[in-house]
Amino acid sequence: MLAQTLSTDPSSETPFSSMAIAQDEADACRVPKPPADLAATAYLRNGYRAILRILIAEEALASESCTCLLDQFTWDQALGALPRFQTSDNPRLPFKVLDLYAQADALEAQVVEACAE
Repeated sequence: MLAQTLSTDPSSETPFSSMAIAQDEADACRVPKPPADLAATAYLRNGYRAILRILIAEEALASESCTCLLDQFTWDQALGALPRFQTSDNPRLPFKVLDLYAQADALEAQVVEACAE
């Protein structure tokens, strides 16, 4: 009964685990953290995550889709798109992650704006 003692309301019979906040629908469509075996460093994995965000947002804009397209994309597609986003021949720093983040954020904002209309 330890879970019940952790409740925010001590007089409540509700177990603590049932008080968890449900995942927001927008979070359900958020690109997850890449698997560790995708790339050797977090820098590269973060870059591939941004590339996948860009690919998904571009597809949403092109298809005028306001539904979650995450399940239609794979990490292999992000890896395959590297040449398009590559800014350096250095294998450890083939792209600028902050630039990719900015591009992904801008495209996602366009999707949100288009879907709000």
